[in-house]
Amino acid sequence: MNKFKLNWGWSILLVYITFMVIFLFFLYRSFVELKSNELVTDDYYEKELVYGKEIKKRQNADTMRVPVKIFQEQKNLVIVFPEYVKNIKGEIRLYKPDNSKLDRKIHLQLDENNRQIIAPSQLIPGRWNVTVEWQSEHVPYLVEKKMTLN
Repeated sequence: MNKFKLNWGWSILLVYITFMVIFLFFLYRSFVELKSNELVTDDYYEKELVYGKEIKKRQNADTMRVPVKIFQEQKNLVIVFPEYVKNIKGEIRLYKPDNSKLDRKIHLQLDENNRQIIAPSQLIPGRWNVTVEWQSEHVPYLVEKKMTLN
């Protein structure tokens, strides 16, 4: 009977095979993780076409005397408009990068203090992109903030 001897040639072959198995495992894992991460919106092409208009809206928001504030107060998401801004019509887009099923649009309905409060029941903790787009006196505005809600 012939005994198998492990010499340096077989050792090199085993190292190459082990390396390839590990490499293919991590390659497979990266594709699985890539599919579960939804960082791109479904309508990205249409968004690209209107990007020039968004730039103008952002510039309008940047020139405001008092900027719109977006922050978390306790568990609520709070959006505060300056007192001098009147006749506000628009919407809030909440985009969750890791789960597009949680994305939502909310129409602006400000209280008497020019604030909109979004209850924690509508949001789960984590990373959110909050976009507020509105129009006041026929001038369009857009403000965006990336934040982590607790």
